[in-house]
Amino acid sequence: MLVDTLPDSALVLLNKIQNPQRLNKPQYYDYFLLRVRAKDKTFNDITQDTLIFKVKEYYIHKKNVEKILLATFYSSRVLREQGRFGEALETLLSAEPYLSKSNNINLKGLVQGSIGEIYYQQLLKDKAITHFKHAERFFHLAENFRNEIIECNYIGNCYLLQGKSDSAFLYYFRALALADRHQFPREQAGIRESIGVAYLENKDYINAENYFKEAWDFSVDSLKKASISTNLAHLFESQGKNDSAIIYLKKALSYLPSDKENFLSANIYKTWSAIEESEMNLEGALEMYKLYNKHLASILNDNKNSAVLEIEGKYNFQRLENHNKQLLIDKQRILMYSLGLLIVLMLTVLLGLRRLHIHERKLEEAEKKIYHMKELARKYNEKEDSFRSILLRHFDILKKTALLEGYLNEGEKGKGKNLLRKFNEVVYGRKDLDWDVLHKTLDNLHNGFFERLKRKFPDLDESEFRICCLTYDEFDNTEMAIILNYSINTIQTKRSSIRKKLGIRSYGDIRDFLIREVENKPQTSTTPENAK
Repeated sequence: MLVDTLPDSALVLLNKIQNPQRLNKPQYYDYFLLRVRAKDKTFNDITQDTLIFKVKEYYIHKKNVEKILLATFYSSRVLREQGRFGEALETLLSAEPYLSKSNNINLKGLVQGSIGEIYYQQLLKDKAITHFKHAERFFHLAENFRNEIIECNYIGNCYLLQGKSDSAFLYYFRALALADRHQFPREQAGIRESIGVAYLENKDYINAENYFKEAWDFSVDSLKKASISTNLAHLFESQGKNDSAIIYLKKALSYLPSDKENFLSANIYKTWSAIEESEMNLEGALEMYKLYNKHLASILNDNKNSAVLEIEGKYNFQRLENHNKQLLIDKQRILMYSLGLLIVLMLTVLLGLRRLHIHERKLEEAEKKIYHMKELARKYNEKEDSFRSILLRHFDILKKTALLEGYLNEGEKGKGKNLLRKFNEVVYGRKDLDWDVLHKTLDNLHNGFFERLKRKFPDLDESEFRICCLTYDEFDNTEMAIILNYSINTIQTKRSSIRKKLGIRSYGDIRDFLIREVENKPQTSTTPENAK
């Protein structure tokens, strides 16, 4: 909020942020852009603020048009302060595609004004005036009167350099009228001081003195008073009034807020040294010249320290950025490990649930088989010579059912692994059925039917052939599952495979097909679907 209207205050606040390199990247780049703006507006050295180029690229990547334009503008300012005017101009011209996307008239004025300043510093005054006038118009439309004043002041300076004093004063007074109308004390003092300097250049000492004194009345800080006092000293020196000049030089020193204002201090002591020399006070001139050199050395030293601090700041930021990247990599690694662990845990849970589901399904199927075994045992007729009776006798149905009944009567009512273990032990723990004997018995009972089936459909494997035998003798799925030690689902799957091999439509009756195709006689009976 302060950077445009009170850049001094903005810079003070920004400089109070300790270790700004610790900010994250977006915050640090915002901070750096603000700081460059504040430094530039307060006439601090920005030649070492080259990180602004990286800031500009960052905003281009983020497609933030407003900040692209601001970063581009201040990139050109840094290049310009470094004396790289051609690159500064190219940088500004690169902003044109973004200007067309922006309705920010103020930014357009900044770009035009900056181009004008480059031409102004290169003493291309005609080109500078053209761009300054464009900038003045944009700022007027944007009602940015403070910047409009600055552009008018620049235009006045250009005309003054061209020796066109009338045109220069026209723009100076336009700027002054704006400053007075909008009550900008700093500009009111600054423009009056500029007009005073212009009158001084034209040797109009009376008007120069009047505007310097008006500027004094409008000055809002001691530094401005020190600057005006210095110009009054120059005014009196130009008139040969050395005593008055020294009085104002002393007054300028008294208004300096600190001894660290090296630029103004150097100017004061240089002027004072020249006055003492003109008065043939060589000892006093030498003393003042030494003080001038002292502040000149401080200026050079400050620039050197500033460069070192900026480089250190960039190094610290780069080091922090690398550290943050490493932290991000570590976090991602931890996240991947955690995700992997979570996946393993989820798979373990899913496998556990699947095993539990399979166990429950097997348990449910075992209970169903036990019930069917009891039914088979109840209906079993030992004297009957049918294939069903022969197979059940071979399977030892009565004994196995009795053993299961005894186990169940002990109170372990078939919940959990014990039932499945006991069921498998009783029903399938003894020797397997002799299927060769059973096939012969079945074949004798049915006049060679199953030998013909085997010859006619050789693609059937042994388990499928056994299912065909049991289907023909009207065993249902559950009974077949008990006899063959399969799950009911497996029986259903194998029956689907048999249909495919025999060429029976889906869900077609296998027994009817066998009667029709192998016995060569029409369908004689229909069984329910669960017996198919």
